[in-house]
Amino acid sequence: LLQETMARKISALMLDLSGTVHVDDCLLPGVKEALSLLSGHGVPVQFVSNNSKESQHSLVTKLEMAGLQVGAESVFTSLSAAHALVIRDSLRPLLLLEESAAQEFSGVNMDSPNCVLVGLAPSCFNYDKLNQAFQLVKGGARLVAVNKSRFFKKGSELALGTGAFVAGLEFSGDCQAEVVGKPSKAFFDLAVDRFGGVAAGEVLMVGDDVRDDVIGGQQAGLQGGLVRTGKYKEGDEDMCDDDKPDYVFDSLLQMAQHVVAQLE
Repeated sequence: LLQETMARKISALMLDLSGTVHVDDCLLPGVKEALSLLSGHGVPVQFVSNNSKESQHSLVTKLEMAGLQVGAESVFTSLSAAHALVIRDSLRPLLLLEESAAQEFSGVNMDSPNCVLVGLAPSCFNYDKLNQAFQLVKGGARLVAVNKSRFFKKGSELALGTGAFVAGLEFSGDCQAEVVGKPSKAFFDLAVDRFGGVAAGEVLMVGDDVRDDVIGGQQAGLQGGLVRTGKYKEGDEDMCDDDKPDYVFDSLLQMAQHVVAQLE
């Protein structure tokens, strides 16, 4: 089923990864066919992910092992955006990241931290490490969240996301985290720039998270498409009272068929 508010030109696509293209190490049904259809019609596609547990290289390798040939240049993650912020503002982060994700920050000065950078890092979410982060934040260090996701799809279940731990530091540190991943407008702006001239209003952001992927994209000036896969639950399209997805698709293949049809 397609929920469409108005016909608008779609010239490029941003696709969420986890829950939209794959779950764990397995591609979702119809994904290969969808991407082949889009490629055959010359539609540029960029994969945008809030994954904060793996480096870009690790993520690309996982996709290749699942059967997708994806170049690193077509993958933009919240870790990439976080690294750009750290360099721009000369931050010295205490990293609450898994080892694979921390590789993105090799070469960054971490002496005398002046910020706390939080991603999905189960090995770091213990009292001592979180208390170290709290002490820094309470002392004035910036709190930067790679994302603030509530939960994600892991196997057949939902799993606790980064946002729960960021919220704890915000509460105890009496501060507000800077979120660099989706649904941050800055994240979407950086991703749109990578298309090299495509207007934001002609980019369709597709994902399984109605808040961070879809409504976040729409509020940043993109079009938004909710796909009923991954962590989608019945009624998600009506979850945000003031905002509705521009489109609702049953699958990535249905989305691709719609995009190709409107080009003709």
